[in-house]
Amino acid sequence: MRCSVLDLGSNSFHVLVADVDDTGLVPVEREREMLHLGRVVAQHGRIPEDQVARAAATVAHLSALARRSGSQDHVAVATSALRDADDGATVLARLSEAAGTQVRVLSGAHEARLGYLGVRASVALQDEPVLVLDLGGGSLELTVGTGAEVAWSTSLPLGVSRLSALVERDPPHRREVAALTARVASELDPHLCDVAAAGARTTVAVGGTVRALARVVAAEEGRWLPATLNQLSIDTDELVGVRDELLGLDLTGRLAVPGMKERRADHLHLAAVVLAEVLDRVGVGSVTVSDWGLREGILLDAHGVTVPPGADELRRREVARLRRAFGPDHASSDQVATLAMAVFDGLRPVHGLGPSDRELVAHAARLHDIGESLALRRHHVHGAYLIANAELRGFAPHETAMLATLVRSAPSRGIDASYPPFEALSEVDQDRTRRLLPVLQLATRFARTRDGAVRDARVAVEEDHVTVAPVGHDVPAAPVDLERVARLFRSTYGLPLRVAPVVVGGA
Repeated sequence: MRCSVLDLGSNSFHVLVADVDDTGLVPVEREREMLHLGRVVAQHGRIPEDQVARAAATVAHLSALARRSGSQDHVAVATSALRDADDGATVLARLSEAAGTQVRVLSGAHEARLGYLGVRASVALQDEPVLVLDLGGGSLELTVGTGAEVAWSTSLPLGVSRLSALVERDPPHRREVAALTARVASELDPHLCDVAAAGARTTVAVGGTVRALARVVAAEEGRWLPATLNQLSIDTDELVGVRDELLGLDLTGRLAVPGMKERRADHLHLAAVVLAEVLDRVGVGSVTVSDWGLREGILLDAHGVTVPPGADELRRREVARLRRAFGPDHASSDQVATLAMAVFDGLRPVHGLGPSDRELVAHAARLHDIGESLALRRHHVHGAYLIANAELRGFAPHETAMLATLVRSAPSRGIDASYPPFEALSEVDQDRTRRLLPVLQLATRFARTRDGAVRDARVAVEEDHVTVAPVGHDVPAAPVDLERVARLFRSTYGLPLRVAPVVVGGA
C-alpha cells in the first residue's frame, strides 16, 4: 500500500511517501522545507502570523505532492515546536486544514518510541540493548530498547533550533558555548543513572542534523561514502575535532567546510556542541548513524510492522529488494550464492575468514549480475554502481564498499586498487575483499549458464595445492577463464588451484 507521512518538525517540515507491506517499507518520494520553528518558539513563545502562513503554505504543498505521488493514506504529525507553542492549538487547526487531515501532536515518549522503531528497521543490530539518540530542532529523545521492546525513554528540550536562541554571535563567544554546554548538562545529568542502568551496548544517532554532522566528519577523514550514511560509525573524538573547527568559523567559513550542507550550515556548529556533550556525558566512544527514524517509524507503526527484523534478515531483505528491481532471476542468483558458500566453507583452512565474510560473499553472489539490467557490456561496473547507490539498509559503508568491489571485480583479473570504494577501505578490509574475490569468481564461473548444471562444489586443501571439484552435469566455464581464476587464486593464497572434472550427479 502506498502511504505518506507529513512530519511537522522544529527544524523542518518533511513528507515521506512509501510503499508499505508486512515486511517493511520502500521510500518512493521525499521532500523537505527548512522553517526553524523551534527557534521562533524559543524566542517568542508563539508563532507569528507570517510564520504561520508560511508553514500552512508548506503543508499544503507537501500534502499535495504526497497525494499526487499516489498516497492512499496521508498521516500528519507535529513534534516539539508545535507541542510547546502558546498558540499551538490555533496553529495546528490552520495546518490541519492545509494538510487535508488532522495533524496529530506526538508526545515526547511517543516520538521516542516511533523513532526507535524506524532505527531498528534500518540498522543491523544484535539482540542486545541499544541507545537511540534522536536530535531534532526542538528536542532530543533518548530511548533504550532491545528488539521491539522499549525499556526506557525520555524527551529533553535540547533541540538545535531551540538552543540556537541562546547564541547571538557568529562564531559564538566562548561564554555562549559554555552556556550551551551547561544547558545540555543540566537537562541530561538527572537521567544519566537511568541510561547507565539500561546497559546499552550500542549507541545510534538519528536526525537530519546528525547526518549532516556525520557527512562533515567523513569528509574530514577522507572516507568514501555510498548514497546513504546509514550505519556509518564515527568516533566521539572525531566529532569533537569537527566541533572545535566549526566553532571557530562564521557562516561563510562553515559553508566552505568539505561535506557541509548549505541548509544546515547556520546551526551545525551548535549541533556539534550538543551531540559531543551528550556522547561525552553518557560515556560513549563512538556512535552509529541511522538514515531512518521518526517518519519511517510512524508508517511502520501505522501498518502494524512493529517487530524489527534481525540483522541477518534485514540484509537478506535488502539484497532481495535490489535483486527484484534489477535481476528477477532469483533461482540463478541463489544458485551462485550456494556455490559461493560451498567454496568458502571448503577453503576455510586457506582464507581464515569468518561468518560475516561468508554472508558477504553470498550477498555479492546474489548481486553479481544485476548490472545486466542496464547493459550486458560492462555489467560488472553497472552492478557496482547500483550497489553503491541503492541505499542498502543493514550494511555499513565499508560493507557496501566491499560488496561493490566484489561485484565490479567478479569477471576481472583482480581488483583495481584505484577504485574509490576499495581504495577507501582499511587495510584489513582490503585484505578481506581480496581473499573473497577468488571464492566469488569460482562460483560465478561454475554457474555461468544459469541452468543449474553445477549445484555444488567440493574442495580439497592439500599441503601444496587446492582442488575444487564442481558437482552436477557439466562445467560451463571456458578453460581459459578457469586458468585466469587459478592465477588470481595463486597470487592471493600462494597455492596452485586445480579445477577437477565435474562430479556427475554428485556421486
